[in-house]
Amino acid sequence: MATNSAAIVVGRLLEIRAAAGYRSAAEVDELFDAIDREIAKLPASTQIVTAADWRQCPIMNTEASDRVLQRIVALNPRTERSSAIASLRSPTAVLQFMRLIREARLSDRKMFFDAEEQIEFLGEGLTSAGRARLRVFLSYYRPHLPLLA
Repeated sequence: MATNSAAIVVGRLLEIRAAAGYRSAAEVDELFDAIDREIAKLPASTQIVTAADWRQCPIMNTEASDRVLQRIVALNPRTERSSAIASLRSPTAVLQFMRLIREARLSDRKMFFDAEEQIEFLGEGLTSAGRARLRVFLSYYRPHLPLLA
């Protein structure tokens, strides 16, 4: 069964996997509360580099999407660079993700469809150990049933 997760495994690289998606604001809060707990482990002056994997995340309802935007914006002050990888198998979800990134208003937050491009973008802000961990994180992608919408 697909799940959502957030972890800092190496350095300041925040790994977010949204494989289960979000059906409610409560589900969004559950993941973002986990994100807050991970960030709290770092010194307050440390900026994070976020890698989000949205390749399995289906389209969200309006309530969940609005809450994701609110919670992403709240992370802007702690974020140096952020990116998400998405799948072109769900063009409607991609449009939704693009809107979230645009409306979050952080110039160093981008969306990719290619893991190597995401690694290049985020790697500028990571140590060699962080880049190696990012590669491992992004290599775990096992498409399941085709996405709809």
